[in-house]
Amino acid sequence: MKKPKRLKDLSVEDYERIIYRFRFQFEEIIPRIIPVINEVKEKGDEAVLNFTEKFDKVRLSPKSLIISKEKIKKAYKKVPSSLVLSLEKMSHQVKEFHRSQLEIRKNWSTTRNLSGSYTLGEFFSPVEKAAIYVPGGKASYPSTAIMGCIPAKLAGVSEVIVCSPPSFNGEITPEVIVASHIAGADVLINAGGVQAIAALAYGTQTIPGVDVIAGPGNIYVTCAKAYLASLGKIGIDCIAGPSEVLIIADDSAPLQSVIWDMLAQAEHDEASWSVLVTTSDKLAWDVYSKIKEEKEFTQRKNIITSSLGKNGLIFLADTIEEAVEFANKFAPEHLEIMTENPDKVLSLVKSAGSVFLGPFSPVAAGDYFTGCNHILPTGGSARFLSGLSVDTFLRRISYQKLSSDTLLKMKEYIANIALQEGFEAHLKSIESRWKISR
Repeated sequence: MKKPKRLKDLSVEDYERIIYRFRFQFEEIIPRIIPVINEVKEKGDEAVLNFTEKFDKVRLSPKSLIISKEKIKKAYKKVPSSLVLSLEKMSHQVKEFHRSQLEIRKNWSTTRNLSGSYTLGEFFSPVEKAAIYVPGGKASYPSTAIMGCIPAKLAGVSEVIVCSPPSFNGEITPEVIVASHIAGADVLINAGGVQAIAALAYGTQTIPGVDVIAGPGNIYVTCAKAYLASLGKIGIDCIAGPSEVLIIADDSAPLQSVIWDMLAQAEHDEASWSVLVTTSDKLAWDVYSKIKEEKEFTQRKNIITSSLGKNGLIFLADTIEEAVEFANKFAPEHLEIMTENPDKVLSLVKSAGSVFLGPFSPVAAGDYFTGCNHILPTGGSARFLSGLSVDTFLRRISYQKLSSDTLLKMKEYIANIALQEGFEAHLKSIESRWKISR
């Protein structure tokens, strides 16, 4: 981990490297994934199976691409009852939070008058099919299945598909199967990687095509989602990168909480970001000196060491306002505020995936139980994107209905603008209404 440094002492180059850290080597990876995508498009299941054997070292049959009801029942027997109960409780919390989102997404209409009356309105329509990608292979992330499926189901998606890479034994881990079932998934696909994303985009003999693919994945999955979205083939939630936390803290912040929240983020991945911005010199140097000791007691010590070595940063700010200004530009996936008056600091926040207020609101609580979604924008994209929600699966459609008198009243204004833009036929399309009526 790098030594504490004052924000104002950062060079322009270092500052921009940190703020604009979202650098995928698309130009390097896209040429590698396009042949995989094209082969899946042409050969369907055969290509999915071949690439699964090549990349995941697992040999599957077309029949094993879909997790059967019988296997779902068996999965429940393999998962401890305490974990099943925890996943059920988490599912309830996530449902309650996302139901609240739906309450403010109501169809509406209004009637106005301009000589005659006219009506304007909007209504919400869910996509027909959506897929939730759950990372797998070396690890198991049942919480991601819950975070993805529940907003989709609440939005009214008719078919929600969970897709996850097989583990070494050739199947999705039982924990992910159980979590997906609890969350209401309609289909479970036993495949991952670029080949699975392509299959979901185009559809195969076994795997249904979808309208939206959401959920995190490695850089190849991310690039596949982005590439297929650029073709207009699918919608996606966002382009996700390594996980990250930025902690704003003052003298009141508990040292051990700050340390362990940074370690918790660092254990995700070697490329994760763990950043502390504080007005307290003592806290900054205590974290720097003692985090090294604490990481020795972690199971993922090697990953944490690598992560902190690359992206473990401690910055000193002269004021909380300076700290928040930096945080708004950094736009972290997770923003923790451990100050004397966190609610006041929250009022200054403009860019963050999700915010955690006070000393008893760790990121882990949001990851697993509060109900807020943990599939969030990373790499600074919280400056212009929001986390996964029911909106990810809803289309907002506007409509208008005009009377003859209203259109006639509007004609002059429409004509002036249309003719200025060089669109004569636009004006003719209005004039034709009265010619037809005569």
